Amino acid sequence: MIIHLNGGLVPAEQAAISPLDRGFVFGEGVYEGLRSFRGRVVGSAHHAERMRRGLQECRIDWDPGQLEEMTRDLLAACGLPDAFIYWQVTRGAPAPGQPMRSRVPAGAMKPTVLGFCTPQPALEQYRVPQAISAAVRPDTRWTRGSLKSTSMLGNVLASLEAYEDGAQDALLVRDGLVGEGTCANVVLALPRSDGTTELATPSLDSAPILPGVTRALLLDWVPEMVSRPVRVEELARASEVMLIGSTAMVTSITRLDGRPVGSGTPGPAAHSLLESLIDAIRADLGLGAAEPPAAVILKTCVKSQAVA
Repeated sequence: MIIHLNGGLVPAEQAAISPLDRGFVFGEGVYEGLRSFRGRVVGSAHHAERMRRGLQECRIDWDPGQLEEMTRDLLAACGLPDAFIYWQVTRGAPAPGQPMRSRVPAGAMKPTVLGFCTPQPALEQYRVPQAISAAVRPDTRWTRGSLKSTSMLGNVLASLEAYEDGAQDALLVRDGLVGEGTCANVVLALPRSDGTTELATPSLDSAPILPGVTRALLLDWVPEMVSRPVRVEELARASEVMLIGSTAMVTSITRLDGRPVGSGTPGPAAHSLLESLIDAIRADLGLGAAEPPAAVILKTCVKSQAVA
């Protein structure tokens, strides 16, 4: 694996970070998880702006405007046109003579910037929603959920508790309101009395949750999807519960707390949302109309050889 570290590309086994880095000592940093298809990043400007807000809130001086070029370099070095790309920026390590563990940074530090990527399916492979089980867990994390912090112990503990109960993920709730999954936003399909279905995702002001890029794309692309407070009781009457995110795409929660959700299989809302998300991604990346599978496979192979 090739790592992008502080402006250079190095093999992972040669990458070195100071043990005094505040990202390690304090968990002090922010991150972004990007998704590329055919070497192009979905929602690139959204990711850069979200990281910019997070860095400003953390008082870390680094320009995320560099992300786009750095991501291109990393994808080319790894030969991965279809990938998940992880970027992390921490405050860095204290300079010689500075306190090693002062809560308030004693002076200017050079941020540590780390990036890596892993292979992911091509866009054409997303034909049906994924299906997983989940468990409802109290959201015990801090209240700055909009900050994409590297300090993710709350998410990890919720995932571990769900796993110990035989579930694959957790839905986090607080004060009677649904928040998000441990790594994706939530959408509910709620039947109305007139036979129609409401698509609802928790609003950003109702719970301390992350403003997901996939969530933003779908809210723009699917006018019937609404952002509002979602009460825990609504989970019981939802015909479908879905997770949406850069790697989740559209994933159906088919079992929640051991009970089937709806029919116990990905439903029509999940299939429709996945189709809409693929259309939104194609539009965002300027890919145009869908191509026949054979042509797509040929172009992907040629692209992969070129970046390698």
